Amino acid sequence: MRGVSRDTVCERAVRRGRALDSVPGAMDTEEGTSLVEEQEGVRGWRAALTRRLPVLCWARRYTRATAAADAVAGVTLGLMLVPQSIAYAALANLPAQYGLYSAFIGTILYVALGTVKEVSIGPTSLMALLTLQTCRGLPADFVVLLTFLSGGFVLLMGLLQLGFLVELISPSVTSGFTSATAVIITVAQLKGLLGLSFMAESVAENVALIATRWRDIRLPDCLLSLLCCATLLLLRKLKDVNVGPKRRKLKKALWLVSIGRNALVVLAAATFAYCTHDPARPLLRLSGRVEAGLPRLRLPPLSAELGNRTLGFAEMVRELGAGVLLLPLVMVLANIAIAKAFSEGGRVDAAQEMVTLGLCNLAGGLVRAMPTCGAFTRSAVAHSSGVRTPAAGLYAGVVTLLALQFLAQYFHFIPKACISSVLVCAVIFMVDWQTALRLWRHDRRELAVVALTFGVGVWRSVELAVLCGALAGLAATHFALQRAPLHLHKVKCSWGEAVRARPTRALLYLNCARFAERVERAAAAHHAALLDCGVLAMLDYTAAQALAKMIKNFKENNKLLIFYNASTDVIKKLEKVEGMETRALRAHSIQAALDAVAPGLAPGPGPALGPGPALGPGPTPGPARAPEAAALLARDDGGV
Repeated sequence: MRGVSRDTVCERAVRRGRALDSVPGAMDTEEGTSLVEEQEGVRGWRAALTRRLPVLCWARRYTRATAAADAVAGVTLGLMLVPQSIAYAALANLPAQYGLYSAFIGTILYVALGTVKEVSIGPTSLMALLTLQTCRGLPADFVVLLTFLSGGFVLLMGLLQLGFLVELISPSVTSGFTSATAVIITVAQLKGLLGLSFMAESVAENVALIATRWRDIRLPDCLLSLLCCATLLLLRKLKDVNVGPKRRKLKKALWLVSIGRNALVVLAAATFAYCTHDPARPLLRLSGRVEAGLPRLRLPPLSAELGNRTLGFAEMVRELGAGVLLLPLVMVLANIAIAKAFSEGGRVDAAQEMVTLGLCNLAGGLVRAMPTCGAFTRSAVAHSSGVRTPAAGLYAGVVTLLALQFLAQYFHFIPKACISSVLVCAVIFMVDWQTALRLWRHDRRELAVVALTFGVGVWRSVELAVLCGALAGLAATHFALQRAPLHLHKVKCSWGEAVRARPTRALLYLNCARFAERVERAAAAHHAALLDCGVLAMLDYTAAQALAKMIKNFKENNKLLIFYNASTDVIKKLEKVEGMETRALRAHSIQAALDAVAPGLAPGPGPALGPGPALGPGPTPGPARAPEAAALLARDDGGV
């Protein structure tokens, strides 16, 4: 590495896919050229350093034009982040400063450690709801400890390359609990929209309390909620107004107003509340006091007062329950999904993203922040704003710090009805109708998983919903493997008839007994059975034992059992099966398999082989394929 310059190391590390995606005019000379490519030949501590600190790769080429673009994107993001943070803190039943602390620490740290320029680490509706359900009835110290522990778990997952754990949560489960989250948040904010004040733990309890307290509904809060919701929804569509190709400045102005709609509505509502405020007879229900200034760095609390008891660290963790494990998984799931969505086709360094997310939450625990992760809405705004590098997060963080330092005293005048309106207008679009409709047409078994996850999430809790959904998804996968279709057809030869069987995908302990039984039953009236392994991709020990027993049964009945057209990986496993005839495994056709095993049984010249009627479900297989092509067919490319 002595003869390699620092710039060369950075460029190679970028080619490995560990840094940023390119944006025209920012880091590349060619429009659309991706900086996320495979690294070759870069080793040593410099490569490791550039992977863990991606800022080293792009900072040396940072230009004034790039800085200007990042400043515009960062300030725009900051104006969106401040009202969001206040609203999400309120959703988690925390003072507003907890949301603002979370907003600045994540965005600033991601500048040095992040790999995807659009990602913005901060509070989200999902994290706020999970925090509320995990820490309901507990002091704020438990939230801070939850943030710190979640960061530690995510950091450990990144260092140990445990990102595969999030794959246990299928897209169907994600769709179900995301939609459930949207419904829970919407129902929970109805009291704020109506000017009511009560504590409720479930959707049913919220609805019941609203129904019994309808006489306490405050008309000014209701009218303000209607006005705020209508304004937010109209401004959301403002960016889509077609003003013609020549009026670019007007189009840009409309876009800025649309993106900054939360800040505009909150500012207008707070100004109205300030001008009409009467301490003796308040017109609107206002937010609580916000502690101004920057937070002090300190370790998260390792003990806390709860009622008349003093709880130690172990007891605090016990009170947090399953949320300590669920939050890190959901954090990683959300962040990796956003990174992949905005990577522009490039590779995503999932391990580095997890390390970054873990460090952001660990640091958040030192400044009394709530749990954080990326958000699709903020990433979409950053992308639309023309962000060039993660440095945009620095500007967003500065905007948040300025708001904390100079505007905190005025946050008290933000009406609760306005905050509830911001939350409702943000989460109603999280209900995933499209996935449910697609699954209704293509895979109703997966739709049942979505429905189960959604139902449990709405009526019980999101934590239990994720657990039930993951278990239901695994059960559905096991059922599909157990009932995998087996294509059975007659094959006519010059010496008689044989049965051709084509197992699909995998032979495992779940389905091997059923497979062997069906093949033996179909071959009872024939001379031989030919097993086409072209799409067989997996074979476990139990299946190997079942095949050995089936081979023994065929030999005892003086019948042929021939395995052919297997892939290289499957051949290695089949060769270890007791009694296996290995000469035909690499044959790509029935005739080649018969030539390899029993040349005397092979038909003579002419079209001696021909498929007969099907004996089982499934279409008649096409011509034999090479193992490489057959392996492609083994992939489950189901309709969703």
